[in-house]
Amino acid sequence: MRAPRRGLAIVFALLGAAAAAEVVDRIAATVNDAAIPESELRRAMVVSALERLPGESEDAYRSRVLDALIEERLEYDDAQRFGLAPPDAAEIGKAMENLRQRLKASGKDPDAEFAAAGLSVDEVRASIERQLVIAAYVRERFAPVSYADEEQAREEYEKRYVPDEKAAGRTPAPYDQVASEMRRRYSVRAFDEQVARWLKDLRQKARISIFRLPVAVPSDRAPVELFAAPTPAVSPPR
Repeated sequence: MRAPRRGLAIVFALLGAAAAAEVVDRIAATVNDAAIPESELRRAMVVSALERLPGESEDAYRSRVLDALIEERLEYDDAQRFGLAPPDAAEIGKAMENLRQRLKASGKDPDAEFAAAGLSVDEVRASIERQLVIAAYVRERFAPVSYADEEQAREEYEKRYVPDEKAAGRTPAPYDQVASEMRRRYSVRAFDEQVARWLKDLRQKARISIFRLPVAVPSDRAPVELFAAPTPAVSPPR
């Protein structure tokens, strides 16, 4: 783990004449020496489409969202170099409404969730806009090179579709009946592979540091007393 650079220190608020320090924000990670604070991570946990898996701990979920946030930072920085036009207001509005509906479907009040994370509606929109910029960039860059021709569609049919159908105990449909589906399947898989390679390359070239949260010591824990080694017994003189 790389040591944080000067200027990326934890932010403190000084309280009272005693100068007692209370941490108001911490660094969750750095990406190319730019900090991702804990406050940003908490906000991402509200607006992210990632949901906690059954039985997943808070720490594990936090780590998944942080990893996605790191990738989003790398993706957005790369997308910015190409100067794509920002998404229009209607697209942002639709994505915002989808987010609200997702939160409501999980039994949450969107406005209360935003407020709890310290997010204004404008900040939520800005986060959504970044995600839309990334999505548009990824489509524009990788969709054309993921198009499946006839040869690739037949490869999908023979090497994946037919074996999968037989393994499931089904009779494979003739190629002519599923040709368009084979082209779609190959294109989707090729697109995902292209994006995965791009992300791997971005991460390998980036300087990434992840910082662990300090472990809180329970206030009701009994103190541990340390004793010196017992003094050896001395036999009385005879």
